[in-house]
Amino acid sequence: MLIISHKSRKEFTDYLDFKKIPYIKTIDNPNLDERIADHPDLSLCKVDENTIIIDASVSSYYKDKLPHIRIIKGEKVSYKYPNDSIYNVVSFKEFYIHNNFTEKNIRKYFKNKDHLFVKQGYTRCSTIVLNDSLLTSDLGIYKRLKDKLKIYLLNEEEIELDGFSKGFLGGCFGLVDEKIALFNGNIERLSSYDIIKSIIVKEKLDLLYPDSNLLDTGSLIWI
Repeated sequence: MLIISHKSRKEFTDYLDFKKIPYIKTIDNPNLDERIADHPDLSLCKVDENTIIIDASVSSYYKDKLPHIRIIKGEKVSYKYPNDSIYNVVSFKEFYIHNNFTEKNIRKYFKNKDHLFVKQGYTRCSTIVLNDSLLTSDLGIYKRLKDKLKIYLLNEEEIELDGFSKGFLGGCFGLVDEKIALFNGNIERLSSYDIIKSIIVKEKLDLLYPDSNLLDTGSLIWI
């Protein structure tokens, strides 16, 4: 099941329907800035294949939608950065990547993983997480991780984000069932398209996207 923003474009949801990829839409988190209150990765974090930790303010909604998934009720986010980004964590192999504001239940759950500190609180939004590699246009994240993990630096792109001058490419992406690299818009319009495609092909993933403009609505989370 894919968790997507309720602000997702119709072109994207029509595409998911066409590809028979099941999904549920978020609800707004009342503690977040209304412009980004819909983003999945600001209210929940998948910590393993059957477990997600979710902001207590919206956890009951997801419990009803995902009865087969173990849901841990987590701390409430707050309006201002970095406390709005406590769920925006990258889990990758034996590491978790984030700043020092990570939600306490996530920290506890990942106690056996190595914490790789980065300054960017919106870590998940800033990162395309594949099975064997990471991609980012955030120079700070790249410099911090390049000697530890397989990570590629992308060009900065003009990604649309409701109410803001610029969004994040990672907020347009999700890995579906470890088999499909899914974007919510046409990545052929990106200056980094060739490198993104080549890495996805190298990882033997299917690459899917509708023919519409990319829109940062928060990372697409497969559970």
